[in-house]
Amino acid sequence: MRPLNLETSRAALDVQELLVSDYGVSRETIERFEAYQAILTKWAPRINLVGASTLAAFWDRHILDSAQLLPLARPDARTWVDFGSGAGFPGLVIAALVQSHDGAHVTLIEASAKRCGFLREAARAMQVKVEIINDKLEHVTPHPVDIITARAFTALDRLLAYADPWQGPQTQALFPKGEEVSGELAQASTNWLFKSTIHPSVSDARGCIVEVTECQARTGSTQL
Repeated sequence: MRPLNLETSRAALDVQELLVSDYGVSRETIERFEAYQAILTKWAPRINLVGASTLAAFWDRHILDSAQLLPLARPDARTWVDFGSGAGFPGLVIAALVQSHDGAHVTLIEASAKRCGFLREAARAMQVKVEIINDKLEHVTPHPVDIITARAFTALDRLLAYADPWQGPQTQALFPKGEEVSGELAQASTNWLFKSTIHPSVSDARGCIVEVTECQARTGSTQL
């Protein structure tokens, strides 16, 4: 994928074209995201969904930021779970992108009833199939999945504790992170043994995606 010029302002149309050309996003899916933008803009003033300043950068800050996770996932990945889904990033975006994948199933877990109400309305407007669970993550019965995601949910050490019961033999965790990633990795390594790969973010020069595999708790570690 070609690098993005993050220092210049890009029109929404430019990002849409990038999604189509470099990520294989269909025009139908672009229309789903346009419906998403419309309903997010309508709901955001009512409840705390995203920062007001990020609404103007919807395609960069939210859609591209979420879509970049899909190429990092195993090609045979079908089951996804998104922790603390909030306004649906990245979980609802991923759900739209994998609609045509046979056997694909995306679960969004969000404790806030109001945010879950938004997620249901957004999924309906986008005509996207997704499972939405309104509960605290620790109260949800876990099961092995292929991919675990979470954006701006909690620090990596705690994320790995939440992710542990959702792991199968080949589970990948894909966590967007910011400039604090080195410290989070160091802290997490005191309680967990894991393989990690840092992928530069294509939507934010200061960010990255932490890919974690083969994670297991260290003997005597402090977990949730």
